[in-house]
Amino acid sequence: MLNLVLSIIIFYYLLKTGDLYKLIKIAKNLTFDLLTVFKTGKQNNRGDNNTLDILKLRYVQGEIDKEEYKQILKNL
Repeated sequence: MLNLVLSIIIFYYLLKTGDLYKLIKIAKNLTFDLLTVFKTGKQNNRGDNNTLDILKLRYVQGEIDKEEYKQILKNL
């Protein structure tokens, strides 16, 4: 019960001082930044898989030999 009362008092204070809007804006920007970072991370993983797929394709098509394939795979 005490937590609820304190939460209401803090909410009222933030609302009256205008800090609530600043807090909401910061939370919105932080959420957007976090989602952007996670989305970028997923794209990077896809890029690594795509690179590996291209390497396998080049090996299967005979563009590179087994030694080159192993060397490039080792460097990735």
